[in-house]
Amino acid sequence: MKIFINLIFTLFFISVQSQNYELIDNNVKNYPHFDSIDKLVLRVNNTIKSDEHKARAYYTWIAHNVVYDLSEYYAIRSPELEIMFDSKRINKSIANQKREKLVKRVFTNRKGLCLGLSSLFQELCLRSNIEVELIKGITKISVDDINTGDYLKNHAWNAVKINNQWKLIDVSFSSGYENSSTEKWEKHFNDFYFFTNPEKLIATHLPAQKSFQLIKDPISAKSFFNLPIIYSKYFESGLELSDDQSGLVNVSKVDEKIRINFKDVSTNGTYYYKFNTETYLKELNFSKDKSDYSIALKYKSKKGDVLSVYHENIKIIDFKIEM
Repeated sequence: MKIFINLIFTLFFISVQSQNYELIDNNVKNYPHFDSIDKLVLRVNNTIKSDEHKARAYYTWIAHNVVYDLSEYYAIRSPELEIMFDSKRINKSIANQKREKLVKRVFTNRKGLCLGLSSLFQELCLRSNIEVELIKGITKISVDDINTGDYLKNHAWNAVKINNQWKLIDVSFSSGYENSSTEKWEKHFNDFYFFTNPEKLIATHLPAQKSFQLIKDPISAKSFFNLPIIYSKYFESGLELSDDQSGLVNVSKVDEKIRINFKDVSTNGTYYYKFNTETYLKELNFSKDKSDYSIALKYKSKKGDVLSVYHENIKIIDFKIEM
């Protein structure tokens, strides 16, 4: 009976731990300063057993110890010359050397761009024998990106295979954000970008390889750029846009109003809106037609060209206004 009870407790503990990373996160936050990648990997491999929890440990460590290098991001850099040989072996060797050099620099300096952070995560997983991929693609984070069709790759993130299933991770988006007032990087751990639901991540991340969308019906680049700007808190707000709602909204010439359609509206909390030239938030009032919802807002050009929707005081959506 005692053995049976212990077995039940162990299974319960494993189940809880697989859903709750608080213990791992707290341990990682208290790690000493590692002066080499080998020491970090050794610590993780010696104290953590499952691939899922090792991936979580590396994700948390990078998010708390490596900052996004804004000075490098805004620096004017000459184009990098990429030389390709006929030999796949040589090209792979060169790519590995470049990755190792980048990873070492990011780990040593504790700062880097998205490619550096995701390359470091990739390296750490590889050293723990975790199947991992570095994904290059496009992110849509500004209304200027809506309906533009800028197909240049501008971001990098990761996928890890856990229990034979690919999981998506963006450690750069998890580590913080640029404070527009101070023009500095603010550390802020955002748990949303660990094992993110592919149906949600596709709102902001479009991989160059369609297979890494990891959704049943992959979307086109045109559809991706047609979407509004979605912030992670949108998925917790209870507000759901209609499937055909574009990020580019028009002002009616008849009544000078902007109309936006929704599939669902939660009664939990209050929704607000603000045009980009306005100072204060105003409460949103929804109209219901059968099972759908909509809003109609009076608009004048002096209000700017961006409409933002908030849940409580947190921004969840940006729309681009077209006259």
